[in-house]
Amino acid sequence: MKAVLLSAALLLLAAAGRAAEAPNAAEMYRRAFAAMPQLTDAEQKILQAQPGGGGAAALSEKLAPALALYRQAANLPRCDWGIDLEKQDISFKSLLPHMGPLNQLANVAAWEAERVKQSDPTAFVALHTDALRSAAHAGEGWPLISGLFDAAIRQRSFDALGANLAALPPDLLAKLGAQLNALPPDADFRQAMLSEKAFGIDWFMRHLVAASRAQQAGAAVTNFAANLRMCAMAAGGPVGLKIGLEENGDNFWLGLGQRKHGIALISADIKRGEAILFKDGQAALVLLRERRIEPINVQLIRGELFRLLGDKDAQKIIDGVGTNSTRLVQQLMEASDILGAIADAGATPVKDPAAWGKAAAAQVTNQNVIAGLYFPIAGGARATMDSAHAKALMLQVAMEVMRDGPAAAARSRDPWGEGAPFACRPTAAGYELTSQLQRDGQSVTLRIPRR
Repeated sequence: MKAVLLSAALLLLAAAGRAAEAPNAAEMYRRAFAAMPQLTDAEQKILQAQPGGGGAAALSEKLAPALALYRQAANLPRCDWGIDLEKQDISFKSLLPHMGPLNQLANVAAWEAERVKQSDPTAFVALHTDALRSAAHAGEGWPLISGLFDAAIRQRSFDALGANLAALPPDLLAKLGAQLNALPPDADFRQAMLSEKAFGIDWFMRHLVAASRAQQAGAAVTNFAANLRMCAMAAGGPVGLKIGLEENGDNFWLGLGQRKHGIALISADIKRGEAILFKDGQAALVLLRERRIEPINVQLIRGELFRLLGDKDAQKIIDGVGTNSTRLVQQLMEASDILGAIADAGATPVKDPAAWGKAAAAQVTNQNVIAGLYFPIAGGARATMDSAHAKALMLQVAMEVMRDGPAAAARSRDPWGEGAPFACRPTAAGYELTSQLQRDGQSVTLRIPRR
């Protein structure tokens, strides 16, 4: 009897645990992706046009099941796509599979909102706030790419809401303000770059070590690291770091840039806890905190570069670095540090991110060709993310102007304006709010019609 009661109690506890766990929005999104119908060329044209012409109502009915599932998913707080970048062989530029369908359904939501905005302003607002919630769910995955999807979805909805603020009744306007305040944080360029460092270059270094281990499993280790042991480490002095090593019972200290017994210490980072040793074309990774030495197969590096990055980008690295294996490993470690420094610099607002990106690319590429691969798109990515954030702020200011008049704009603060407010300029149709942030050579602007 006691056993039966115990089993029943365990079952109840397990059921309670499952009930307590929040539903996973990713599963609902996948149902929405599956429900998305194939569209004819004519329907695609309707979806890309202003939704007021013939066929729009029929298309809306066809899209309704997928859109309903998408909106349910957007309102769930937990979204776990089940992606573990540590366990995947994935290119630095891979587009994760949920991104395209999620963006497509956000576009459908925006189209449907435009279709019903005059007949049902409440539905118009609800569709866009659901799209804004779904933007945060795009954020898991390859960080820079998912951040761009996040920003693109947000900007589309911010522009649409701004262009229609004047048509919203006061109670709906107040409700929209509360909903915007409750949105998850938007994409952050600094965090995206830190994640690129962690799941890009640092991940590649870890992958190389793991691949080297797998290749050597079951075979005799011929790398010189097999005869090495790390005994101690000392910081300070003209070289900054010394590692105490033991080789076949012989103890010696090796400073950064020094060579003894044919072994050279070519790179070290105390903060990261890693160092690189080379001898006769062979490499070894020293895990300083663990005092462990792992062999690195330098021939493997070239093969893995081409396999993971593709021929074009891998060849750029080989052309820039040359065939020197020592320099290739050094550049990988340096690239990680450069991305970290650029990410920290990204915390300070810049008025023209595209120009900042070009300057960073020119400087970084000369310094490190691997890190330089990130910067042809870094400036544009930062401009996209920052402009979405600027429009979110300006939309809040616009609602205050609708409520309190133009004087409300003077109380605002433009993060790119060195403490100045967003500029507010009357136009023939209403007014426009402008930030000192630049995108595509123009100031980021939100246009608001007059009531």
